[in-house]
Amino acid sequence: MTQMLNKVLLLLICMVSFACQALPSDSEQEISIESDKASLNKLQGELIYTGNVELTQGSLTIQADKVTLTRNQDGIQQLVALGKPARYEQLLSANEDKTQAYGETIIYNIINDELTLLTNAGLEKQGNVFAGEKIVYLIKEQRVKADSSKQERVRMVIQPKTDKEP
Repeated sequence: MTQMLNKVLLLLICMVSFACQALPSDSEQEISIESDKASLNKLQGELIYTGNVELTQGSLTIQADKVTLTRNQDGIQQLVALGKPARYEQLLSANEDKTQAYGETIIYNIINDELTLLTNAGLEKQGNVFAGEKIVYLIKEQRVKADSSKQERVRMVIQPKTDKEP
């Protein structure tokens, strides 16, 4: 019985470690974009997509009315999405739910791994919710900063710590 339990535990550990390794880095995946219109300004390094834009790269999805990609010889540096609202969704870790965000403007600074959400902005990560006029999310550091105007207040919902958190 103990030997059977050890085999089951070993199988579960292998499955969990495989699941963690199975999530490839989104930045290493190809970008797929669908839109009603597209234009390229090679001299300025801008790719502009308008009308029902849907961008995917690995687990990253962005839906917006307009998306502008800025690139140089090193690749894409920044993504700006505009919408009412524009939406962002990405699986940042295999053992977490997808991070979801929205705002009328989403600025994704790829170099700094920084997501800035502007105007009617919101971010949801593991059940925690942040809302305000401006939200800056430092993805690698998992830090969130939210601001609002004097008329609006920042709103947050923080989930209680669970047993599975470190």
